[in-house]
Amino acid sequence: MQNSFLFLVFLFITLTSFAQKGLKVYDEKTENGYVIYANNNEYCPVSVEFNFSLKNLKSSKDNQRIFVIPAQAKKFKVLELNIKEKNEAYGFNYNIAYNIGNHFLSENSKSFEYDLPFPTSKSYSIYQGYNGKFSHQNKNALDFDMPIGSKVLAVRKGIIIKVVDKYNRSCPTSNCNRYNNFVTVYHEDGTFAEYTHIKYKGSAVKVGQKIEKGELIAYSGNVGWSTGPHLHLEIFTQNIKDRKTLPVKFRIDDGKKSVYLKEGTTYLRDY
Repeated sequence: MQNSFLFLVFLFITLTSFAQKGLKVYDEKTENGYVIYANNNEYCPVSVEFNFSLKNLKSSKDNQRIFVIPAQAKKFKVLELNIKEKNEAYGFNYNIAYNIGNHFLSENSKSFEYDLPFPTSKSYSIYQGYNGKFSHQNKNALDFDMPIGSKVLAVRKGIIIKVVDKYNRSCPTSNCNRYNNFVTVYHEDGTFAEYTHIKYKGSAVKVGQKIEKGELIAYSGNVGWSTGPHLHLEIFTQNIKDRKTLPVKFRIDDGKKSVYLKEGTTYLRDY
């Protein structure tokens, strides 16, 4: 029951600009050709892949095609397109694909110990675990058996980059994915956490808000692709085209021990 959160866009541009949601790519003419810039209004990095068709122009980055635009960047210089022969005609066009996250990020979060996503003295079971047979095939995702209205806490500090809590319907088939309510958090090491199936108007946070580990971010629900009340949680990295979900350890009991959570097991948070 995974929410797909990808910005993947293909377009054709000729000496113009592109703006979509949090990203704007544009060019400015210079004496030597053009400069390509990008604005990133997202609260996390965005990776952009360019495919150029150049006439009498040479890229200052040679054959490099993928670039990472920092969070909240304004007029970030991506590259220059320099004229090769001054007395000949020149021009360009290109298409791009882009996505949130750092395309070049190496997996580096396995050693981090995450907190359980619920308050102290509470315990919940995992009714579908990593690579579960129902909807987690080849996904490192966890489903916590949480009643509607249960408090959902941040498993790690970060910044809120996406909130959807406008839907109020559910069904047991994948076509209801589009009705998923969720909160997505960006972590300082480049990973993300996504908390899905929160209740209608169940978010307690806003985009751009910084949160600490253990802070209330939402109330659980039964919305979207769901067969019953629960919280779906994924930790992941993301490149241009793909999301990679990560198996991570959580602190359990008094917090002195961390484990990979297993399907069918109940876990207590006593810290």
